[in-house]
Amino acid sequence: MSQTSVPRSAQWLADHRWLYVVPVLLPLSKAYALAEALSSRLLRRRAGVLRRHRRQVARMQVRVRERERQGDAGLLCTARPQWRSMSHSRNESYKRGAFLVPAQLDGILQVDAERGTVTVGPAVTMGRLTAALPRGWTLPVVPEMEDLTVGGLIMGYGIETSSHRYGLFADNVESCEVLLANGEVVAADRTRHADLFHALPWSRGTLGLLTSVRLRMVPASPWVRLSYHRLGSAAALTECIASRSAGPNPPDFVEGFHFSPTECVVVTGTFADRPRAGDGVVNRMGRWYKPWYYEHARARCRLRRNVEYVPLRDFYFRHSRSIYWAAEMLVPTGNHPLFRYALGWLMPPKVAFLKRTETPGIRQLYLQKTATQEALVPVRTLPEAIEKCREAFHVDRMWLCPVTLRRSDPEGLVSPSTADGLYVDIAVVFETPEPVRLGLPWDARQATREFEAWLRDNGGFQVPYVASHMTRDEFWSMFDGRTYLAARKKYGAEGSFLDIHDKAGCN
Repeated sequence: MSQTSVPRSAQWLADHRWLYVVPVLLPLSKAYALAEALSSRLLRRRAGVLRRHRRQVARMQVRVRERERQGDAGLLCTARPQWRSMSHSRNESYKRGAFLVPAQLDGILQVDAERGTVTVGPAVTMGRLTAALPRGWTLPVVPEMEDLTVGGLIMGYGIETSSHRYGLFADNVESCEVLLANGEVVAADRTRHADLFHALPWSRGTLGLLTSVRLRMVPASPWVRLSYHRLGSAAALTECIASRSAGPNPPDFVEGFHFSPTECVVVTGTFADRPRAGDGVVNRMGRWYKPWYYEHARARCRLRRNVEYVPLRDFYFRHSRSIYWAAEMLVPTGNHPLFRYALGWLMPPKVAFLKRTETPGIRQLYLQKTATQEALVPVRTLPEAIEKCREAFHVDRMWLCPVTLRRSDPEGLVSPSTADGLYVDIAVVFETPEPVRLGLPWDARQATREFEAWLRDNGGFQVPYVASHMTRDEFWSMFDGRTYLAARKKYGAEGSFLDIHDKAGCN
């Protein structure tokens, strides 16, 4: 994006948004969350969830076939408002003029403990889904934000600190049903329509519309035993992540933070049936008055006793209240004890509400003056990737998560280029670059272009939800489009769904 002037009013609103967030947005968010929880409880008690789901899918089919009869009626797209999306794509206009299909498929359709699977609609959130699983079971990969949806995690991007063991969220899909451009619903798995099944991850809804997903479940314990490790360099951080993510019996969870070139933290976790006396402290970190997790991890590793036991659900959603560290932009005093004890129960603000209340000027300002980027890089290149982020975005804080890429036969959009398939997710989350803080010029577009070029040269992959500035040729030199492009042609997506490069808002 070229650097354009931003109205002073937008600048003032962005700098003082807490004046609106604290007294207005936080209470509205809490009311919405309570209403959502009540609705989900009523849905779980209602009979006929599966019948309701089938009726909704039938209506979607009628709507899609209506487009065929109308001829040139625009490209297919879900009717879900863009402000509900977690994407930071620069393309905010693709739904204008599109043929919209209502698709609020948010039912939990079947839990099968005997087979170890759960079948859901794509609009089910991680918060609802994890609460509905039977005791002793969990998903292999549970991304850390409660409002993320199953469909978004498959078609977009889903990763968690267990991904070094289980891969990406999409790698744990057993099967799915997809509504194609001709109105037909097909079942896709590793044997039926396998080409479509392997092309769906990262495709951003450009092949078809998900109508249901069957996910694998794995056994789980109610507690997680966490250990915090402080490291003094990016090289030491990389070695710690690589060594603890590999081997025949790695920890269940591995997570990293880069706070500065001399201060890094790695957190490892293992399932535990109960806290063990004398081994560590109990920390119910999900309570409203607890410190924001990234600051807690930073402080905890400095203590002599750096082991603690955390309830599993608290661990999964440890970043929700602070939205990693993005919440400090909205509520600068949000981690202060006085705020936490008095108003912490209102956190976090709903991301959908945040986007809904953004003016175009504020949106433009965030794109120009904050850095939000995320990518997968081969583990051996992590020190260089960290340095490249520091150089391009002028920030130090980064979140790190190891992942084993598994889709090599057949290859999808993202396939491993290393023998062991071990990569690290490196994320810069709504940071204000140092030049911007000092009132100096900084070009967000140029910084992103530099980072993208480094990724292409080093076998990395930019994740789907962030703003991209790649040309079409650059995009397809980063991703393997063979399976995806063949599926678009075979299943009628060409001319019916937006191309993935265009939907990402790339140049």
